[in-house]
Amino acid sequence: MVIPAFNEEDNLKVVLPEAIRYVAASCVNCQILLVNDGSSDGTGPLCDALAAQHPERLRVLHHPHNQGLTAALRSGFFGAHSELVTWIPADGQIALTELDKMLHAYRGEDLLLTSYRHRPDGLWRATMSKTVRLLIRAATGFADRLEGPYLFRRALIDELNLVCNRSAGSIGLEIAAKARSLGKRIGSTEIECLPRLSGRSKVADLRNIVSYMGEIWLIRQSQKELLATRRAM
Repeated sequence: MVIPAFNEEDNLKVVLPEAIRYVAASCVNCQILLVNDGSSDGTGPLCDALAAQHPERLRVLHHPHNQGLTAALRSGFFGAHSELVTWIPADGQIALTELDKMLHAYRGEDLLLTSYRHRPDGLWRATMSKTVRLLIRAATGFADRLEGPYLFRRALIDELNLVCNRSAGSIGLEIAAKARSLGKRIGSTEIECLPRLSGRSKVADLRNIVSYMGEIWLIRQSQKELLATRRAM
């Protein structure tokens, strides 16, 4: 399980101990990989202290400076050692019981997507999300609902030549769109999304939206190159 975190000390005081208890109770070889994305608060020391107490359950990677959610997820995904990988945000919006729903729905697919039964978004964010989904479908042909965390085989991302590294959320789109293009097995399930425990979202801003739009076109070009390479093999 990957947890990306940027200045989430207050939330991680609740989320991280709960996650450690969850993985300890859920399976023998589960591990949390927390990526501290250049936090300037007490996120790093808090995570290091917990990792020292639970070395078999928690591993921490530190970015020297903030690089954004997609970069943090890249570090976590490629740094994972398990056969299956998933992730949750550090803000408490995804209860650990929702991971049980994902695992129950998993049927051996290469990728399992989630959508939210309900998300406490305002009208502006809901409208923007719908607009972005239309652009994604036009650019990449990907029409599935991809809203929450996802679970995938670790080996899958080694096949995809991932190019996204900036905007929040773009890595999930890239994994899903390329997996769909290559005919990989993809499942889906619904989960619940809660309000943040505290603080404000760091990704729901105009700058990230503009960056995300740009990376959609990077995904489109890379997707074409990936398919062309596969056909030539």
